[in-house]
Amino acid sequence: MAYDLGRQDWRSFRLDRMSAARTTGARFRPRDLPAADAAAFVRAGIKDLPQAYLVDVVVRAPAERVRARVGRWFTVEELDGDRCRLRASIDALEWPAMALGMLGADFEVRSPPELVGYLHEWGERFTRATTRQ
Repeated sequence: MAYDLGRQDWRSFRLDRMSAARTTGARFRPRDLPAADAAAFVRAGIKDLPQAYLVDVVVRAPAERVRARVGRWFTVEELDGDRCRLRASIDALEWPAMALGMLGADFEVRSPPELVGYLHEWGERFTRATTRQ
């Protein structure tokens, strides 16, 4: 997120749409964030956008540990001391696949079925990469 001097307003920018970033040398006065933090601002800006997938995953790890890793991007609900549920509304499967892989814990995808297929595809690719031919 950044303050857009041309629009005189805060904006969020998709990193996957940025290229050739460079400094301009322009100076500006510091501004207070319009939300508690950058993640809260971005979430508020995208909450009404249509999302393609509703992710629901049970992770076999304590909620606090999982929340420390992905809590800004997923809703983390404690199920018991050793399990929690992750939920998110997303438009692409790459992010939850990476986030789940980085948790270092077993998990069960409840939905969407497209995420299950996506993880199978990744698993097969990683297996091929590590199998001697």
